[in-house]
Amino acid sequence: MRVRAIVPQKPLPDAKSRLAGALSGPARATLSLALLRTVCATLRAVPDIEDTIIMTPDVAVQAQAAAWGARAILDPYPELNAALAEAFLRLAGGSHGILVVAADLPFLRPADIIALLRAGRARSLALAPSKDGGTNAMLVPPGITFRPAYGPGSLAAHRRRSRALGLGIVEVRRPGLTFDVDTEADLVSVRAATPPSAAG
Repeated sequence: MRVRAIVPQKPLPDAKSRLAGALSGPARATLSLALLRTVCATLRAVPDIEDTIIMTPDVAVQAQAAAWGARAILDPYPELNAALAEAFLRLAGGSHGILVVAADLPFLRPADIIALLRAGRARSLALAPSKDGGTNAMLVPPGITFRPAYGPGSLAAHRRRSRALGLGIVEVRRPGLTFDVDTEADLVSVRAATPPSAAG
């Protein structure tokens, strides 16, 4: 399956707000860019990913995209799910699946993405859960119209929407896909370069 990958990125001034007690605004922006760069480099290293797209309203991030071998598309909506739904319509087609990957996965490696792509099936949604019940990656197979449901409890919401459409569900749990950076404890793990287990 050939795949187009989308990486949503908030405006840098708004990124990583839960780390405001540990990092200044500029430091949070620097961290966000570093995490995004890691994710884009990982995606570019996977042969089946034909296109890596950063979806963001931030002009500074858009300017970085080409240097990272990605392209940027404008996120015109204040709400992520509406923006992704429009991007799905624009990018889906033919034999291409759509992969959405979180921008804050510091331990993500090509093997993690390859495992997720191999788990993909026709008429099935492949999901990579986050450690807190969210969705860090989602693979939508070709020919499927799916409206994402990111936000609190998105993993359960994506399961419900998949079942309502008669789609199967495959979940892929790997440390590189599970661990995202949301809290000060996460930041400590990143600084120590020690990813917790996928079950953590």
